[in-house]
Amino acid sequence: MLEVVLAGIGAGVGVLLLGNYLVVRASLSPPRTPFFLTPRDLGLPFQHVAFPSRDGVRLQGWWIPAPKPIGVAILCHGYLMNRCEPLPVAKALWEVGFHCLVFDFRASGKSEGKITTIGDLERLDVLSAVDLAECTAPGLPIVVYGASMGAAAALLAAAEDTRIRAVVADSAYARLSDAIEDWWRGSLGNGAALLLKPSQWIGTLLTRRSPQQVAPEEVVAQIAPRPLLIIHGTHDRLITPHHAQRLFERAGEPKRLWWAEGCEHVQARFERPDEFYPLVVDFMLNAIKTKAQA
Repeated sequence: MLEVVLAGIGAGVGVLLLGNYLVVRASLSPPRTPFFLTPRDLGLPFQHVAFPSRDGVRLQGWWIPAPKPIGVAILCHGYLMNRCEPLPVAKALWEVGFHCLVFDFRASGKSEGKITTIGDLERLDVLSAVDLAECTAPGLPIVVYGASMGAAAALLAAAEDTRIRAVVADSAYARLSDAIEDWWRGSLGNGAALLLKPSQWIGTLLTRRSPQQVAPEEVVAQIAPRPLLIIHGTHDRLITPHHAQRLFERAGEPKRLWWAEGCEHVQARFERPDEFYPLVVDFMLNAIKTKAQA
């Protein structure tokens, strides 16, 4: 009888671990979202660009040249998305004089790569985008906008590269391990989240990096004295608002936290556009003016 019980327990554990492995594999190698928008659709001029990330992964993007440039804005999409996602934000910044670079992170869109690390190695992609911006438009200040995963990658990159003049982090996580638990709870409920606890250990084995170590909150203070704007929806169930509060508390001045009242994950630009776009544009303009005056 004991052998039967132990065999049953072993089989149950095996099924649990297999289920977690399949979930992790699907999360690290999700289907690529097809393009749903181009600069041409928004009346923007553009050029196709390709460039290597810091570890050699080939990235693809669009360079959107401004006629009278005052700076370069790099725009970083979220998980499961591609370069189409931040195009409306790019248009708003292009209209006030920013060259814009939108690109696909590794394993997204048209870029190379088989695995996404949801912010960790994506920081290398942001750094390489900064390299491209500096080479293409030398002497112009560089600012970065990121959404969700892109926001986390932007924070990590800005903490180690002072060429990034300012950052807008829209719906970023403070620590990836906590965000993963939030995603499971928000999407599947507390019971499923508990069953998926082993997914983080499996993810660590597959990526050789613990999600506990991918933590913008640990390095966000290094961005100061460069300006930081944190945007977060008060009804975000995927990356809950406490992530924004933790980031804000650890960041140095100058910093600002805008709560998008009633908005869910990365939805402020859709649900509160009359506040979102002027806020982002004014922040970026003031960031490059403040540095120029200094």
